[in-house]
Amino acid sequence: MYRTSIIIPTYNSEETIEPCLGKIIKESKNFESEIIVVDDNSNDRTAEIVKKFKSVKLIKLSKNKGAGNARNTGAKIAKYETLCFVDSDIVISKNSIENLVRRLYLYPSENVGCVAAVPAVANLNVRSWTSNFVCLKSCYGFENIEKETEISVATPEVCAITKTFFMQVGGYKPLRNAGGEEFYLGYKINQLNKKNIKITDTSYASYKGRWCSLYIRCKRIIDRTEKYIPLFLEKKKFDTTGTFATLTQAFSSLLTLIIFILILLVFALNKGSLLVGLFILFVTQIIIEFKFLLFAKKHFGFKMLFFSLFGIQVINLAIFFGAAYFFFNMIKKLLRKVLSPRLLTRE
Repeated sequence: MYRTSIIIPTYNSEETIEPCLGKIIKESKNFESEIIVVDDNSNDRTAEIVKKFKSVKLIKLSKNKGAGNARNTGAKIAKYETLCFVDSDIVISKNSIENLVRRLYLYPSENVGCVAAVPAVANLNVRSWTSNFVCLKSCYGFENIEKETEISVATPEVCAITKTFFMQVGGYKPLRNAGGEEFYLGYKINQLNKKNIKITDTSYASYKGRWCSLYIRCKRIIDRTEKYIPLFLEKKKFDTTGTFATLTQAFSSLLTLIIFILILLVFALNKGSLLVGLFILFVTQIIIEFKFLLFAKKHFGFKMLFFSLFGIQVINLAIFFGAAYFFFNMIKKLLRKVLSPRLLTRE
């Protein structure tokens, strides 16, 4: 087994960091390793809890700069060539780190850049029922793939990569908050003709997540969509199944927007004829989302199937709010560039 530096970025994770570290420490006894927790300036008891684990190296940052920056900080101080990133709100399954690292080096001529674990369809958040829907959306897309698949993103929840290559691609792009940096890193890995591998066998490498509520996920999607659009405009294509940036997701979001506009027109113009178009659009969306709806029913029953019809609309609207936020900021920046020279000339 290759010597491995395990890096855990964390921010306000007092409720999840202890079980996360417990599993990692137990597995790390099987091979030579170091565990680095990078606290992104938490204001809760996260650092205090981490200090209880004497074998863990704690790095506390003085300013919150996002998960990407925290991962990069951990990578810079890591003493081993093999890096394994693990998020602080998950619990890994048995031997996940060891198996990811083995897969990373299995075929040297295969040009593997990054190897990531798959989320198990299990939710550690018992406080929010809507988080089960978020769990489903995050896990969907890999169930029928037997062992592994190549994807377009470098999913950071649990992934292995060499330090040399990580530094070569420039690490994760430091973005505000958490989320979005996986798309940029995955794209850079592909640009260098390397592969992002996702293990889909949950018995080989997987994790359970403490998924957030639908409300919190929507706020994050607005933020992540705004951060993702510049990359999409650069590469001019959608991402692979298993992410929020697929062609299917974009089409479903467009249908939601049109449905929402038609509903407003029905009430504003009092035209019942629009209801036919509304019905056709809704049926079309159900057809597009049919496999996901079956996936939802399989794991959480009929109640979740019907809730998913609502959840899909909410998620899709959040994507459009994120897109609107991006274009609003872009227009604002353009206006500043245009108006600033004029104001300086007047002065």
